[in-house]
Amino acid sequence: MRFGTTQVIINAPFPVKQSGHMQQVTELTEYHDDLHARLLYLEDQDTSWLHISIDSIEFKLYFQETLEKELRNILRNDLHVTVSGTHSHYCCDPLNEKYIEFLLKTIIEAASSMEIKEMGDLTISYSTCPFEGVGKSRISHHVAESVQVDLFQIKKDGKSLADIIVHNVHPTVLYATTPYFSAEYPGYLLQCMNEAEPDVFHTFMNGPAGDISTRFTRKCQTYESVELLGRNLYEKVMEMKQEELPEVPLKLSFDSTIIPLEHQFHPIDMSKLPQNLTDRELETIGFGQIVRQQLKESPEQLEKENLFSCVNFGGPRIVFVPNEMFSWYRTQVDDRFCALVCYSNGQSPYITAPGKYLLTYETFTDTLTDETKQKLCAVLHQYGK
Repeated sequence: MRFGTTQVIINAPFPVKQSGHMQQVTELTEYHDDLHARLLYLEDQDTSWLHISIDSIEFKLYFQETLEKELRNILRNDLHVTVSGTHSHYCCDPLNEKYIEFLLKTIIEAASSMEIKEMGDLTISYSTCPFEGVGKSRISHHVAESVQVDLFQIKKDGKSLADIIVHNVHPTVLYATTPYFSAEYPGYLLQCMNEAEPDVFHTFMNGPAGDISTRFTRKCQTYESVELLGRNLYEKVMEMKQEELPEVPLKLSFDSTIIPLEHQFHPIDMSKLPQNLTDRELETIGFGQIVRQQLKESPEQLEKENLFSCVNFGGPRIVFVPNEMFSWYRTQVDDRFCALVCYSNGQSPYITAPGKYLLTYETFTDTLTDETKQKLCAVLHQYGK
């Protein structure tokens, strides 16, 4: 097995606006903490895989495809590349063409200089744990289906080489009008992990967090709250790392499938608006109405297909999907050996659970038919059950 890791700072060297909130329209240059791209490379005889975790919201699929094409010339001509965003709402705009050009160049250079070593036999362990110490349902009166921490540990002779942390809570502690860039609580988590274990590579992926937020767990919207919630997650991960877990030989395989999407604009009865919603929820519903009208006027914006992929480590596995799925979809894979990573394989909107139409912001942007959602679930079952 060949193994390599690296990380690189991706702060834009020029003014660029933030992304993640409609209110973010001003170009900024200040960074409270650095944004990173983290690269994890694995190769065995038959398969090579590179995962790139970026402190950002999702990127369009062409970004991933461009990286894969370029990096196949550098690493291996049958390389599989997955890209996922840590879903920071205080990142550089991923639709800014100048920033995309800079980011592609930076990641390609990092991959080109990454040290890849022949490691012999490696093992992997996997554990998962329910955890609401960072976030809960962000919708009043709605119970989250599954808020989890997943931990994959790649090991050599029982010693960790790399940790993959998957957690499904929106990193949205700060105000929408925060005047600086930040990697939010995932960045602070990884900072703590790196300080505690400088010889281990740590990376973060976001799970199905469509309805999960820090909204009802944070005490305020300052960076101190980012540190508090990041520390909560750090302590949970470190607790999980102390468990004695079975290790299996790491044997790499990769598969992917493209799923056609069908859309419809479900009628929404505003007279059924729940009582006692927060001001923030009412505000986001207003934003949802704006986005829905924009989609109606420009239906060509609707995605025609989704790319689902699965990396199998010899039992433990990760399924990658592009959408902001609701936590319910976490239940569609078997968490005894599988984690679900969203905000990857391109950029697609929220997906609520089939047959459940809560009157929330997400309802306005979710246009998939229930039949399409069942097809998505079938692929999740195929890869993760």
